[in-house]
Amino acid sequence: MSIWGKDSDKPNRLTQKNIELAEKTFGITLPKSYLKVLKEQNGGYLKTDAVHVDFNNDDGEGFILFDSLYGIEPDEGILATEYLKEEWGITKDNIILIAGDGHSFTALDYEMNLASPEVIHIDTERDDVHKICDHFDSLMDLMFTLEDDYDE
Repeated sequence: MSIWGKDSDKPNRLTQKNIELAEKTFGITLPKSYLKVLKEQNGGYLKTDAVHVDFNNDDGEGFILFDSLYGIEPDEGILATEYLKEEWGITKDNIILIAGDGHSFTALDYEMNLASPEVIHIDTERDDVHKICDHFDSLMDLMFTLEDDYDE
């Protein structure tokens, strides 16, 4: 089942060359599950718009907004991580930004494990960092559509 929204832009296809560029740039191996999703579509808007979390933030209690995912292109998507970190004052090392709008970001955090990054939420306005889950596979399980979940 695809995670991508029907109205999502159709970016360039993910290439092995861009995967290798990203992994060499960051000195890591990207999670297979993340690459699998990007091979279907190299970034864009998702069917879902939120992720369940166990911390409170400006988005709401028990969730963060999460409606898109960065792809991999030279100087774009995850390869803009260093630029975005500088632009938004993020000082945390060993991370790759995979989603966000500047006020907050979702990132792969390689600080504890270079083989299997945790997924974290960075609130740039509060200067807060919270762990969302242990790996990208788990993030996929936490995704939901806000209005469907809270209409009841």
